Amino acid sequence: MPAVVRGGRRQAAPAAPKSAGKAAPRSPGKRSAGRKAAQAGKPSVIGAVHMPNELTGWLAVAVIVGLLSVVLATGHRAEALGHAVTDFADSRMAALGLRLQKISLVGVSPEAMPDVKRALKFEKDQPFALMNLANVQKDIEAVGWVKSATVRRQFPGVLIIDVVERPRLAVWQYQGKNTVIDDQGNIIPEAISTRFPNLPYVVGEGANEAAPDIIELMRQRPALMQKTYALQRVDTRRWNILLKNTAVIKLPALNQEQALGKLDALMAQQRVLDQGFASIDLLDPDALVVVPLEAHPKPPAA
Repeated sequence: MPAVVRGGRRQAAPAAPKSAGKAAPRSPGKRSAGRKAAQAGKPSVIGAVHMPNELTGWLAVAVIVGLLSVVLATGHRAEALGHAVTDFADSRMAALGLRLQKISLVGVSPEAMPDVKRALKFEKDQPFALMNLANVQKDIEAVGWVKSATVRRQFPGVLIIDVVERPRLAVWQYQGKNTVIDDQGNIIPEAISTRFPNLPYVVGEGANEAAPDIIELMRQRPALMQKTYALQRVDTRRWNILLKNTAVIKLPALNQEQALGKLDALMAQQRVLDQGFASIDLLDPDALVVVPLEAHPKPPAA
């Protein structure tokens, strides 16, 4: 074995001798077969895999929504970036066919339909997948007719809006103005009172707030309700029932149901509503006073 000299120069290994003859050329058939074998062994590129359009769309939705949720999780500092990502994601998904094609309004009456449609702040064919449904719901519920709304998507392009409207309870006259109120006494600003001639008529200060209870009692008495022209609130404490024949039924501030029970008995026993009277006074719980028409002086002749 030769000695190793420290600091000495290492000699390069002798080059392999060249072959005397040239290497035989490869066969074209073998080269093609080798290339095919190498390609078969490679992993497939995702972009080159042919998937159904629907599956492609849903995968894109999942990826974009996931990215968006990560960006928005950083709070207000990423708000601007979040809007940019949302716009980009919406446009990409719109390119995949996820556009608004149809709006289905459920539970909307003909009277409320024009106002509800005006609250829809979007158009057909706009990006659909990342539409802010909470904002849509807020806009719909801002309409006076609407008590509540539920908004949901139905892919690929249908927006379904379920509406629960406020019940129209009565027409309220106060300070020379007629308005339609709901079952909580709230005014429905879009409702035109003349379009609801069959609603009960309540009059006076505070009549809107007290109307639900008295109207419920009156609905239990359809014969009396049919003959009633208006319910008049007196001193914000009690009711007068004004009949169509100009007669008046005076109810007490308390125990209205008990007082109406007395009237029920009078109607059943003496058919008092079919007879002429000027007023029935039910203010005293221990008495019932019927004032006939003859007790009132007739107006002077012209």
